[in-house]
This record gives sequence, C-alpha cells and structure tokens, in this order.
Amino acid sequence: MKKYLISTALLAASAFAASVTVNPSTTAQKVTGFGGASVYYQSWIKNLPAADQEALFDTAFTGLNISLLRVGNWYQDEDISKVQDDIDIVKAAKKRLGDHMKIQMSSWSAPAKLKPSNSLNGQDGHSKSDKTLKKANGDAYGAYAYTDFANWWKKSLEAYKAAGISPDYVSIQNEPDMEATYEETLFEPTETNEIAGYKEALNAVYDAVKGQTKLIGPEPLGIGYSNFEKYAKELDANKLDGYSYHLYHAGDGNDNSGNNYLNPENFRKPMKAIADVYGKGDKPIIMTEFCPMLDEPREKDMLGLAQIMQIGFTDGRLSGYIAWQLFWGYHSQMIGVCPGAGWDLDGSGKYVCDEAGFKIFPEYHAMRHFSKFVNPSARVIASSTAEANLKTVAFLSANGDSISTILINTGSTAIQLDNPGITGYGLITAVQSKENGLKSKNISVAACTVLPARSITTLVYKKGAAASTIATCKDETSDSSYVEPIIVPTDDVVIVDYTTTTDVSTWQAMDDKLSAVTYGTTAIDGIAGYASVPLAGCDQSEESCGYQNQLLNISAEGAKALASCASLVITMRSQGTSDAYVNVGGAAGGSWVDYEYGKLAAGSKWSETKVSLKKEGENGSTALTFNSESAGIYIAKIVATGCTGTGSAIKMPRHYAFDDSKMQAMIFDLNGNLVWKGLKGDALNSNGTLKPSIRQGAYILKTKNNAIRVIKK
Repeated sequence: MKKYLISTALLAASAFAASVTVNPSTTAQKVTGFGGASVYYQSWIKNLPAADQEALFDTAFTGLNISLLRVGNWYQDEDISKVQDDIDIVKAAKKRLGDHMKIQMSSWSAPAKLKPSNSLNGQDGHSKSDKTLKKANGDAYGAYAYTDFANWWKKSLEAYKAAGISPDYVSIQNEPDMEATYEETLFEPTETNEIAGYKEALNAVYDAVKGQTKLIGPEPLGIGYSNFEKYAKELDANKLDGYSYHLYHAGDGNDNSGNNYLNPENFRKPMKAIADVYGKGDKPIIMTEFCPMLDEPREKDMLGLAQIMQIGFTDGRLSGYIAWQLFWGYHSQMIGVCPGAGWDLDGSGKYVCDEAGFKIFPEYHAMRHFSKFVNPSARVIASSTAEANLKTVAFLSANGDSISTILINTGSTAIQLDNPGITGYGLITAVQSKENGLKSKNISVAACTVLPARSITTLVYKKGAAASTIATCKDETSDSSYVEPIIVPTDDVVIVDYTTTTDVSTWQAMDDKLSAVTYGTTAIDGIAGYASVPLAGCDQSEESCGYQNQLLNISAEGAKALASCASLVITMRSQGTSDAYVNVGGAAGGSWVDYEYGKLAAGSKWSETKVSLKKEGENGSTALTFNSESAGIYIAKIVATGCTGTGSAIKMPRHYAFDDSKMQAMIFDLNGNLVWKGLKGDALNSNGTLKPSIRQGAYILKTKNNAIRVIKK
C-alpha cells in the first residue's frame, strides 16, 4: 500500500518544520454533506431589500457551496402558508445549488393539541409530563398519542412537498432530552409513566412515512454522559437511516458551549466512542447543531469550528456537519443579518443597526474550507502528521479525480512545508484563512509552503494535473459579494494590571454585605499578583440577595479607552472550583446602559474574557461594576483592545434615548409571542422592570423606535 508524502522542508527561522502523510488508498466513511441551519429569523432575511437578499443567498449558498440545509417543521397548526419564508429561502438555495444541496428537517414541537400543556412552548408546562405527548388509551404503539404524532408528521411531509420542500433527512424531534422554555417536546429513550418514549414515537413515524424520506436520530442535546447511547441503544436500527446528535456538552466537566468551542479536544473521546459502535456500517452519522452560544463573534471560533470538524470527520467518523446557524439575527454565527433601520437584533440595544444588509463572521470561513471544496459522496482518506499543533483531514472525490486536504495550524508559530505534492495529482487550488487576518485568501503555490500561526489552509489536487506548469492557485468561487477585510493597526490600553501594581484602593463595595477587595500574592497557575474580589454568592434576582456590586474606579485615560476602544479583555478566574459567570458594566460619567451578562471566570484556569464596549457612550465611564451569583473572583488584568492609534474605534451605530413614555408599546416573550399591549409608560417601573401582570422572566418591549430587553420580577 503506497503512501504519498507532503514532505518536510528545512526549518525556517520563524517556523517549525512538519510533514503530512496522505494515503488515498485508505478510505473511510462517505461524506453526506456540510452546511448550516435556517431556523428562526427567516422573516428578517425576507425583510431585506431584494438586492440584499440576492447577495445574501449568493454568499450563503453559492459562496459556501453547502450540501446540507437544516430547516424546522413548523406545520404544527397545519397551515403551510405560515412557512412561506422557509419556502422562499429553500427555493433560493435550490436555484443556486440544485440537487447538490439536501434538506434536513427537525421538529421542535409536536402540535399543541397533542401535548397536555396545549402549548408548543416548554415554559407553559408546569411539569415534565405537561411537555411531552398526551396519553392515549388503545394506541397501537404505547401509552401516549404516538399514532396521532406519526400522522401529523405524514401530513407535514405531504404539505411541505406540495409547497416545494422535500426533506431528504428527517429527525422526529430536536433535542428530545432538552427541557426548554421555547418550542419543545420531551421524550425519554423509552416511555415512562411521566414521559413518552422516543423508541415508540420512532416506530410510529417510521410506519407512517417509510419510503417518503430518510429518518435520522435521536438528535440529543449533547454527547456527554453517554447521552446519545442511552437513546440509540433502545432503538430498532432498521428504522433509522442514520444517526444524529448535537455537541452542547461533551461530558468532561467543562460543558459550557463557548469553552468547548475553544477546546475541541473535549469532543474527541466521546465522538470516538460513538463512532466505534455506530459508525462502522453504512449509516451516516450527522452532527446537526452546535455553536458557541455567544452574542459576540470571536476570531478564535474560526479555528474552533474547523478543528471540531477535523475531529468529527477523523475519530468521530462523521458523514455530515450542520452548524448553527447559517444566518441569524444576532451579531454572530456564520452570517449576521440586519433587516433595516431601527431593528434591534436581540432586544438588548447592543446591535441596533441603521442599514439593511448582512455581515460575514469568522465561522463562515471555517465552514467554507470544507463545504466549498468537498462534495457529497467524497470519502475521508488517511492523513497524519507528527506535529501536535497541526491537525489534518483529507477527502478523495467520489470518482477519485481530486483530493482536498485541510491543514489547521492551531499553534502560535508558523509551520514550514515543502512545495506539497501527491504522486499522480497536481495542486490546482490553495486557499488560506488566518485568525486576526485575511480570510479565504487565494494563495500562490509558493505560499502553500507556509502555514501561518492560527490558520486554516485547504489544498486541492487534481488527478493528472502537472504541478510544474501551475503559476498560481486560483479559487474559482462565484461568491462575488465577499470582500477581503481591511486590517487597521490597533493599540491596547491597560486599565489595570495587578501583576505590576499592588494598589487595590480604587475598588469600592457598593453594598455593605460585600467585603473589601484585597490583593493576592499566593501564586495561582503562575500568576502571583491579582485582586481578590468578593461577590454576592447568592441568586441576585432574589430580594434577600439583591444586586451586590463591586465598583472599580478607573483613570481618565481608562475612561477614554472605554469610549473609543472595541472591547475589554479581563484576565480572571473563579475563587471556587466551579466556573463563575460575572456581569460587567460601566458607571460614573458614561452612558453604558446595561451589563454584559454572564462573562466567564473559569474555575480550572485563568480565562481571558472579552467584554464588548459597544454599549459605552462617547464620554466614557470612570468606573466599572462587577456582580455575580458566585462568591468571588480573582482579576489579574483588564486591558482595552481594538483602540486605533488616533484614539477612536469603529463602533456600531447607536440610537439615543428620548421620552417615549406615551408611545404605543408591545411586550413579547423570547419566542416572539405578544403578551401585552399599551403605553410604554404603563409598562415600566422606574427601575426598568415590567409592571403588567405576566409571569416572571425576560421579555422584549418594542415601540416604533426601538426594542429593549426587560425583566418581570
């Protein structure tokens, strides 16, 4: 068995040398596809001006060349007209990609009439038994309304097909193990006295729709704690055409999605455990949803996604990967959408935008390295390297005429390769994406020999092509809307650094329940200078606890940085062994309108947590506030980043407040349901909480001019 070598170069002065072995004769699983989801916010896409819609669809579909699109089954009230936006989006995708793109459909909830709560949303159920299927006497499949559920699925598929959407893969329930406030239906692996069984529901749906589509499942929330196996082992494998799961937990004790995105190795062991049992046959394993669950995009998420996919398609034997989301109303995911002037993208006031359009984020480029250059029915082939920071995965096209090799340099130093070659194949395309640098950049053959630090490089080889005659590597993308970003040199401004100063006198406890901040010198993971910041240690939404704030007074230079820079980076750590989540805000002199909620202070290591400064006004706060349900945190350093040399930075457009208390207002829950209507002045208490008699929780209050996130206590 002959192996082909991407060979070693002499060690460059600023780079490591490494080699990669690619073996086209050792093949593994067949590729089903790559893509993203179009679930929620479809109306925002359809609200774009026609030209922007077309540009968005070109970027999302043609630009990525996706082969899997995930959609929801929203036929709960059996009115297909209510999914017209979905129909239009799928039509636009098929126009560009044809049968190359397959559709995967999942249901978030059974029809309300089939649930004891009579509601699609989990928040309307008082117990788990309210959030599952209704019990039914004499049902052929068990104690619950499985037959009605299966008949609804059959009607759904018929209605969607008539409207132009024919799902190729169907999952009968998104995250059957997830007790959510939004649309959900709970299923245990097999039925219990309290909850319907996934096994019984699958049997019923299989009998109702067999031959119409392919069924995949069980699609649990994550693969930690043997969660996937608990469901899969109970199922009749003959009634599944493939397996699916999500990755929101890996079961290693560090289950925060944002953490795992930056620590992909958390997934290797559980992915391999599933592959060793369920990935040996011809049935595909498709990862159908995962994202960092963060409002702000991070440059590091590009390599995070690429490495998760590399692990998935090697040790995890994945056949398909569907990221969440392809497009989204928030300021993250692969493509962010702004429908037009005055739209508040999440109700918080952070992402108000003035102009309709869309923006590409780092994860888009990670997905493109796979989806653009690897087509369905390609096979994973053997690839390996001895360099720990270099991650590789390679694919052989279905007819064997091309090889796509994806090389991910996760380290902080460049890696040097020889002009890469595979016997019998010539290099025809080379594309590279660099963290904090240019994305999806076409590079020459000569440049293919260097893999920059924190970068992804895709090399495409064609059988019989003569590498010696190739002058440049040309990317034939038809993604005309993509423009390389302009990188503007920026400076950092140190707000405080306790590794160089012992002064903690600028801290002030804003509640007499809190102890004073002290200076710590006992070394923790190599850091021997930090502020020890006591916090509430109790649920601050409870009246007995309340919001207990520690306030850090900062210099005039620091205030200027808050007003002009893009972000704060806080090096902090929990004082306990569990992760702490801290709310960070501005105070005194500025106009920072709200906290940045839930910023991570890890329990196992120092973490650099990014806090957006888009909420800060032009004057700049002269203090920062911190509060948390945690008992305390350590802070080593606070640095303002993204500060241009002129002292100004690009910031999102901002709307200024005015007296709109007499304007008509509406209150929506986080699923978009209208729960109250009236004057804005009648909706809000003086402290910004809600007056109307509605259940406790978070809501969106909208007027003609803006929308804000509000809380009912």
